[in-house]
Amino acid sequence: MKRSTVDNLALKAEPEALDDYFGSLLDEPAPVPTLLRPNLLEPPAPAEETRAPVQEADPLPTTTPTPVSDEAPPPPPADPAEQEYVRPEQPFSALVIEAGNLTLLAPLHALGGVAPLDSLEVRPTPNHSVWYLGIADTKQGRVQLIDLAAVVTPEDRDYEPDTARQVVFLAGSRFALACRAIHGTRVIQPESLRWRNQRRRLPWLAGVEREKMATLLDLEALDRTLDEGGWD
Repeated sequence: MKRSTVDNLALKAEPEALDDYFGSLLDEPAPVPTLLRPNLLEPPAPAEETRAPVQEADPLPTTTPTPVSDEAPPPPPADPAEQEYVRPEQPFSALVIEAGNLTLLAPLHALGGVAPLDSLEVRPTPNHSVWYLGIADTKQGRVQLIDLAAVVTPEDRDYEPDTARQVVFLAGSRFALACRAIHGTRVIQPESLRWRNQRRRLPWLAGVEREKMATLLDLEALDRTLDEGGWD
């Protein structure tokens, strides 16, 4: 993701190109299933070796062997493409957000509130990128403020900093998202969305509302992505 400050007004004239970019992610190919059964991938257990009993002159004190646990090791973290993402069956309310010249939909149930950016006392931290705006103590607690435009701007586009004016708080998260503008709320019909089947890339992108060219955010996945630092 580029970090240069350039005139990004050309993006406003081509919203369909951005929509096509995110829309293409809806058709990611499914992972190729393995042709081998799992038990064929595991090495065979070593055969037990039988030995003749050894007669000892002086028997040694016996010790109780340490029991071996039969529990399997914990599974590795689930691949984002293999996780189960719940799709709402009923209409739901979403906050309409503008960031990075994109219209984003943030489900209200995953939000903790909103506030003007200039109403917060943000403490910048040294040696951070321009998209990390700093730390702020708020009614929702201490949060790390991230410029949402840096997260959602496609890799082949130029990120434009210093455009945030509003802050969106994620429920139960240590992160808050700074955005350009908030345009109220509206009710989203699930059937109006194209949902993603695979999420190997951008797991926070849940789907696209093509009619109004809006991108639906999965805020729980976005919170995990920020926490893992895997979005940059």
